[in-house]
Amino acid sequence: MQLARLWCEHLAAGCPSELAGVEIAGSDARALDAEITACVSALLCSSMTVDERIERRLAEIRAALIGKQAEAEAPVAAYCERLNRLVSAMLTESRVGRA
Repeated sequence: MQLARLWCEHLAAGCPSELAGVEIAGSDARALDAEITACVSALLCSSMTVDERIERRLAEIRAALIGKQAEAEAPVAAYCERLNRLVSAMLTESRVGRA
């Protein structure tokens, strides 16, 4: 499962210290990371269904990550790219689960 692999890679990479004070999609980057991690964990454990509200939030996060990646320095840009892959995989996985 691609989502599980991406999640493990993201957790192993951790958050760069340069994320301190960075805001993405209206949230502190570290809080956003925790939000996404909780969603991924719940989705993998089948204890959450991605509804339209969550899907909209994930799409908002994905767009914000693209914007932040384009303007950020290397460590933050790499983090945004990795987190965006995770968010995209989560959206894909949730759509497969509903099909």
